[in-house]
Amino acid sequence: MFPKSTRPERIKSNLEIFDFSLTEDEMSAIRTLDKGKGMHDPDKPGVAEWLLSNYKIHE
Repeated sequence: MFPKSTRPERIKSNLEIFDFSLTEDEMSAIRTLDKGKGMHDPDKPGVAEWLLSNYKIHE
């Protein structure tokens, strides 16, 4: 899902999604959630190009 807004203040706040950091303990906890049953591989060759060509994420 991509955030959508027409109000400048909301657009700005939507872009400020990386204003935090996680501790190594938090990262370790997140890693335990991976059960190896994903349905796609985001690192598979061609996926990044496909996403960039189908979604306007740099405007």
